[in-house]
Amino acid sequence: MEFYQLRYFARAARYENISMAAQELHVTQPSISKAIKALEQELGVDLMKKNGKYCALTHEGRLLQAKVLPILSAIEEIPREMQIGRTRQWIRLNALSAGLLIPELIRKFHEVHPDISFNVMERREAIGWDVCIRSTLPENFFNNSVKLMDEKLLLACKKSSPLADKELITLDDLRNEDFIELKAGGSIRLISDKKFKEMGFIPQVAFECENFYILKRMVKEGLGVAVWPEYSWREQLEGTDDLDEVCLKPIDIPNFCRSVYLIRPKDLKILPEVEEFIKFTTEYFSSVKELSIYSRR
Repeated sequence: MEFYQLRYFARAARYENISMAAQELHVTQPSISKAIKALEQELGVDLMKKNGKYCALTHEGRLLQAKVLPILSAIEEIPREMQIGRTRQWIRLNALSAGLLIPELIRKFHEVHPDISFNVMERREAIGWDVCIRSTLPENFFNNSVKLMDEKLLLACKKSSPLADKELITLDDLRNEDFIELKAGGSIRLISDKKFKEMGFIPQVAFECENFYILKRMVKEGLGVAVWPEYSWREQLEGTDDLDEVCLKPIDIPNFCRSVYLIRPKDLKILPEVEEFIKFTTEYFSSVKELSIYSRR
């Protein structure tokens, strides 16, 4: 079993899409397929099952994913650790929410502070980070944190759907609609489940997926509707042809929103570069609302 095989498998498992993994790793799709096949032969189990354009993890695939991710994460930490004591500074950022905004945030910060690099992770169980961005129910809050923004949760639907003609979506409008939902654990699923229950509404869940890349594509294919944060996922539509196929609509649910926070470690001295990043991030998120696709419509 080779390191590159585990790396290819982990990235394909993350998106459940070999094409997207190949694009991110800058390799060919056959290279990833061949690596996964070699792992399956060596382990004597199926790790993935083809499902149209996507690939679903088997039970054994999820077990391997859970084993591999901490190992890969530890290996990816080595370059940063080797830089300790040198002139280049590093910020460890745990991005659990608003992940699509993070690359632009880092690019803009790096333009001002080119000597600061980032180790970006996305692990709820991670420790040792300098800054964590995550979201929660609007009535909750995190200690030792800064609120970056509140954002509404909207309904995403295909433009050819009758829902696209409505200014405000009611729960009665959604009773016969198929829902595409992120798997339990994230703030969007937690908030929508809680609010739907309070309103006495049981969504007709037809599909579950693990990331917004797949969710967006499924909405675009007309497989159902989905709950969609107003600002955090704007890059998923802006600048693409998806604007011609997907629209966002407000839902008639009181206080249907989430709060996004930047959290600092407890009892740990904040380094000057981290303080600068916190200030920059707060200003960046304030500007994000002005660029929202939904707010311009």
